[in-house]
Amino acid sequence: MKKGAFAAVLVMAMGAHAAVAMPHCGSRDDVVASLVDEYDETHRASGLESETGLLEIWASDVDGSWTILLTRPDGQSCVMATGSHWLETIEAVILKGTPA
Repeated sequence: MKKGAFAAVLVMAMGAHAAVAMPHCGSRDDVVASLVDEYDETHRASGLESETGLLEIWASDVDGSWTILLTRPDGQSCVMATGSHWLETIEAVILKGTPA
């Protein structure tokens, strides 16, 4: 359920930005340097999108910008979506049997 919901949000985000511009692609080192130097973004999360793709989320505490980056095994990365007003939350984990 969570995986499907995340995928739906990702598709909507990508669709909203697809009309604006094609994804920016380049070497991972160059793209990451741009995210760090130009946007003050840091790596927040990552996971395998497939056997051939690493999906990463980068975000800035300075201005709230965020970027979804997809990297292939050959080292090429593409910016798949960007946005603003990044809000990072930590959900409390309640262990079974402990009072809430």
